[in-house]
Amino acid sequence: MAVTRGRPKQFDPDTALDHAMEFFWRVGYEAARLPDLLTAMGISRQSLYDTFGNKRELYIRSLEHYRATQLSAGLALLDSGGSPLENVRNLVAFFEELAADSRCRGCFVANALVEMGARDAEITKLLQEILEQLRVAVATTLRQAQQRGELTDNKSADHLSRALTNAMVGMAVTGKLEIGREELNQIYAGTLSMLD
Repeated sequence: MAVTRGRPKQFDPDTALDHAMEFFWRVGYEAARLPDLLTAMGISRQSLYDTFGNKRELYIRSLEHYRATQLSAGLALLDSGGSPLENVRNLVAFFEELAADSRCRGCFVANALVEMGARDAEITKLLQEILEQLRVAVATTLRQAQQRGELTDNKSADHLSRALTNAMVGMAVTGKLEIGREELNQIYAGTLSMLD
């Protein structure tokens, strides 16, 4: 008996997910109207359900995609060799650039924290995991900086990593406000002063 196959997908799921991430990143979850989301993704409602599930499931997939693409690009700066302390500074600069982006999107994870808070246990858990991944990577690099004598060890790498993670995420949220570059530079300089 011949097996009937469904029609092949007329779109690239990875590209559609990338467009969904960009859309949610820009407008948030609640304001993302399904027709506008589908238009941004270039897919039909049925394709959404067949490939990604519902809007909430797509939002979670988009956050995971952000972690795998955008956040990974930032974390790669910590592993780029050379000075560990300079690598941490480069990561802070990465978050400053997110805040300075003319599209005023901020950081998708930070936006999700502000919008979703503790309203959805699964999303909250995912956001906590992402932030902890960032914090642990920063703490590890700070310890390397201490071992090399680039950073005094009278500061706890764990405490400093928590403060830096909070400051970087906060700086990215500030980017939603269209503040001036001078004010953003002051926030950036204040964040870096934790490393003095």
